[in-house]
Amino acid sequence: MVFLVLDHNQPNPLFRAPIGESPKNILDIGTGQGSWAIDVADLYPSATVRGLDIFPPPVSWMPPNCVFEVDDVLREWTWRESFDFIHMRLMYGAFPPEGWDQLYKQAYDALEPGGWIEQMELDVRVYSDDSTLRKEHQLWGWGDMFIRCSERAGRSLRTHETMHNAIEKAGFVDMHEERYKIPLGPWPKDKLRKEVGHLQYAHWNAALEGWAMWLLTHFGEPEPWTKEEVQVFLAKVRLELKNPHIHAYEPANRVWARKPTKEELKAKEANVKIEASP
Repeated sequence: MVFLVLDHNQPNPLFRAPIGESPKNILDIGTGQGSWAIDVADLYPSATVRGLDIFPPPVSWMPPNCVFEVDDVLREWTWRESFDFIHMRLMYGAFPPEGWDQLYKQAYDALEPGGWIEQMELDVRVYSDDSTLRKEHQLWGWGDMFIRCSERAGRSLRTHETMHNAIEKAGFVDMHEERYKIPLGPWPKDKLRKEVGHLQYAHWNAALEGWAMWLLTHFGEPEPWTKEEVQVFLAKVRLELKNPHIHAYEPANRVWARKPTKEELKAKEANVKIEASP
């Protein structure tokens, strides 16, 4: 919902990749609540939209062209059809580096030549542009601490920083990137950004314990925290989230890129053969 509001003035607020008017097969990896897959299935009624996650989405209705599947995306892909578009969102911390490399390669291989991949990720660190977020605030070091915890866990939360190069490394071309600043709370004066801040505050308030409890009780610093210590810490964070004088935001990145066309692949193969010849 946050990104739909942020991009309400775009011709298509659901994604940026120029996939054309008649895609046949679309894959949403890490579909979560399933809302993106359902919206895209409504937008393209002639396409089959698959939403994949390790848990089934809590939906009771979906368009007939929307299919939800429960599976581990790092296992062998068995779909027979190639995809025109593969989408991912808010997957930070899902895999170790080698898992991400594997996933991007699987996506590359599963796309039609000329097909698109798109990924949207948040930076877990919190910033302010007017110095209202200060060192004494819990939110000041929030993201850096969780990044260190995640790296000790072997699943870095820096996905927003690494995905561009990793996608390009997998062979994708025509790289694009868009950056956002998402207000954390309804402090902005601008009406649209205030609404986004309301939504993001609700998101944080509901998800804080889920984000923090496992990481801090297993990989907290200088040693794993107790549940009680986590709860005290989160109570302080919630107070800061409510403070209208802290003008905090978190960045987000959207990256989209294309698999080379058949002609581009042939030209590349020809160049490799020329370079390899004595």
